[in-house]
Amino acid sequence: MRKWFFGILLLVSAPFLCPAQSLEEVIRLAQDSTLTAFQSRYQFEYHLQRYAQFEALRKPQLELTVTPNYQRLISDPTRNYVYLRNYDRFSAAAQLKLSQKVLNWGGDAYVESQAIWSEYFGRDAADRPRDIVALPFAVGYQQPLLGYNPHRWEKTVESQRLEAARKQLDYGLRRIAEEATARYFRLACAQGTLDMCLRNKQTADTLYAIAKEKASIAMVSLAELRSLELQRLNAANALLNARNEEQLARESLASYLRTDDHYLDGRLPVPEHTRMVYLSEEDALDMARTHNPAVLQKQTELSEALQQQQKTRREQGVKLGVDLSMGMQQLSNTFLGAYQHPQFFMLGSVSLRIPLMDHGAAKRGNAAAAAWVAREEQALREAERALEEDVRTTMDNLRSHEQMLAHTAEAVALADEVFELTAENYANGLCDINTYSLAQNRRDNAYNQHLSALAGYWTTYYHLLTLTQYE
Repeated sequence: MRKWFFGILLLVSAPFLCPAQSLEEVIRLAQDSTLTAFQSRYQFEYHLQRYAQFEALRKPQLELTVTPNYQRLISDPTRNYVYLRNYDRFSAAAQLKLSQKVLNWGGDAYVESQAIWSEYFGRDAADRPRDIVALPFAVGYQQPLLGYNPHRWEKTVESQRLEAARKQLDYGLRRIAEEATARYFRLACAQGTLDMCLRNKQTADTLYAIAKEKASIAMVSLAELRSLELQRLNAANALLNARNEEQLARESLASYLRTDDHYLDGRLPVPEHTRMVYLSEEDALDMARTHNPAVLQKQTELSEALQQQQKTRREQGVKLGVDLSMGMQQLSNTFLGAYQHPQFFMLGSVSLRIPLMDHGAAKRGNAAAAAWVAREEQALREAERALEEDVRTTMDNLRSHEQMLAHTAEAVALADEVFELTAENYANGLCDINTYSLAQNRRDNAYNQHLSALAGYWTTYYHLLTLTQYE
C-alpha cells in the first residue's frame, strides 16, 4: 500500500514537453512584436521628426518665389473717361529671400533680392511702357508684437513634447512588460493548477481502485467507498476546468505576443528568487516625477497655456509692431537699366493699434487664458498626486508580496511534509479518508497561494519599474 502512495507523491509538476520560454524572453518578444509596441514606436518617430522639423525651421531659410500675374482692364465704351483704358497687363515677380528667426527678440530678419517685370498689351497700351523694378539687395527686420517672443516659447514647448514622447515610449514598453508578466503568470498558475489537478486525479483514481479491492473483502465501508468515488468525480471535473483555463491562458499570451501556441510549448519556468530594489520611497517618487509621461505631458500643456496667457496680456491695450528695411532699388524699362545706378532706400514703420471700443474682448481673452492656466496647474498637481499615490501603494505592495512569498514558501514546505505523513498514516490505517483529504486540500491551497504570491510580486515589481524607470 505504501508503494502506491510514495508513487503518487513523486508525481510533481514536471514539464510534459520541452521547456518553454522564460519570463525575460517573453517580455523581450512582447516589446518587439506586440501591436502596442509598434504604436509606441510610431508615435515617438512622429514626435522625433516633428522636433527635427522644428529645429530645421529655426535655421536660415532660403526661398525662391516666382509669381506670374495676368490682368485685363476693359472700360465702358459708352463713356470716354480719360483714365479708363483698354489693355492687358502681364507681370511676373521673382524673389530670392534668406530669412532667419531672431530667437532672442522674437522677430524675423531677412535679406532679399527681387525683380518685377510688367508688360502691357492692347490698343491703349502704346503709351504705357514696359516697367521693370529691380531690388538687387535689401535687408530688414519685422516683429508683429513687441514684448512677446514666440520663438522662446516654441523652444520650451517643443522640447517638452519630445521629452514626453521619449518617456512615453519607455513607459509604453514597460507597460508591455507588465501586461506580458500578468499573462505569463496567468498561464504559469494555470499550468501549476493543471499539474495539481492531474496529480489529484491520479491519486483519487488510485485510492478508489484500492478501496474497490478492499470493499470486495469488506475491509472498506460503503460510506468510505462513496466518498472516494465522489472525490474521484470532483477531481475529474477540476481537471477538466483546469485544462480549459490553461488553454485560455495559453491563447491569451500567444495572441499578445502575436505568435502561435507552439512557441509556448512546455511548462513555463517560474522565477522563484526575487530581485532587490534599492530604492527609498522618496527616491522612487523623485524618479517617477522625472520620468512619468503623463506628468511631462501636463507640464507641456501648462507651458502652452502660459504662452497663450502672455500673448493675450501683450495684446491688451496698445499693441506695437515694427517693420524695418533698407536696400537698393531702381525702376526702368529695360533689365540692364533697372540694375544700373540703383537708389538707396530706407523704410521703417511702427504699427500702433489702440482698441478704442472692443467691448472688453482683449480683457476677456486674457481672463480666459488665465483661467486655463489655473486649470492646467490644477491638472498638473492632480497628476502628480495620483502618481505619488501609485508609487507609495506599489512600494507597500512590493514589500507585502515579498513577505507573502516567504510565508507561502514556508507553508508549501510544511504542507508537503504534513501531506506525506498523513498519506503514510492513511496507508497504515492510522487515519481515515477525511483526514487524508483535508491534508491534500491544505497542500493544494498552500501551493495556489504561493503561485498567487509569485504572480503578485512580479507584476508589482514590473509596475514599479514602469513608474520609476528603475534599472
